[in-house]
Amino acid sequence: MLLDRLDYVIAVAEVQNVTRAAERLHISQPALTLYLNRLESELGVKLFDRAKNPIQLTDAGRYYLDEMKKVRATTQSIRQDLQAIADPTRTLRLGIGQVRGNHWLPIILPVFCQQYPQVNVYVMQSTESRMAELLLQDKIDLVFGALPALSLGSKHQLEIVKLFPAPEPLLLAAHRAYGLVPPEVRDRFDFRRPYTISPQSLDGLPFIVPEVSNGLYDPLHSILSSHNLHPSRTITVTNMTTGLQLAIRGLGVQLVYAVGPRFSALPDMDRLDFLVLNPMPAGHPCVAAYRPNNVKTEGIQAMIRIVQDEILPLMYET
Repeated sequence: MLLDRLDYVIAVAEVQNVTRAAERLHISQPALTLYLNRLESELGVKLFDRAKNPIQLTDAGRYYLDEMKKVRATTQSIRQDLQAIADPTRTLRLGIGQVRGNHWLPIILPVFCQQYPQVNVYVMQSTESRMAELLLQDKIDLVFGALPALSLGSKHQLEIVKLFPAPEPLLLAAHRAYGLVPPEVRDRFDFRRPYTISPQSLDGLPFIVPEVSNGLYDPLHSILSSHNLHPSRTITVTNMTTGLQLAIRGLGVQLVYAVGPRFSALPDMDRLDFLVLNPMPAGHPCVAAYRPNNVKTEGIQAMIRIVQDEILPLMYET
């Protein structure tokens, strides 16, 4: 009973009204009330203070909901692991970073699922160092990421495939309010044709900074240190798509992969100027890493080919 109707508790907690929660769940209000009464009786505590308007979770209710969400996530993970044990070839465990995942997955997964309709795909989005660790522990089958974090080589008996002929190109994204592109020429430039600026024009501006384990950290640090630039403020984020949302709101200049803005569904991208320096540091080579003796090698290699066929043309289109 605890997990079977967890969505009932979540709905009431979110809308703070039993009648509206019942409408969302497409059940009757008396049925939902009966369930809540039975659950609270079984637990021996009140999950909601229904005397308040709107209804509020009690302290016990907040604890219950937080812990049950963890239990549900663990249960789902166990179920996936059991399926993978029963038939390893039916589940491909893919590791990919937040930014690449946000832009690549909607493009490559439809193609993969069409070619392998019976294969389940489990996606892990984390830092490249964490995904490399999981790959070595055989908890992930395939990782896409930057070379430094994945250059594990023959020492760990991994297959490393260079995905693209050159490192992913990088751009700087900055709100137009910073005035880095003259208004009279702005219409000539965008992420396909970035405007070239001097490094000194960035001095004293705020920056959106990736965490150290992110592949963008080293090239950004190189820009700042080699030109002796001093940001007025930094905001460090683990998810660079979140960072781009902050850049759109004028909270800082951000280094981005040139492929990213092309696919972004974020609103108000036209608030940004896209810039390069001369010279511009290159991103790390992007590779795929996997165990060569993996029973899923056919699916792994198919996924790699799809990335090369579908993403490469978009990265270098003009």
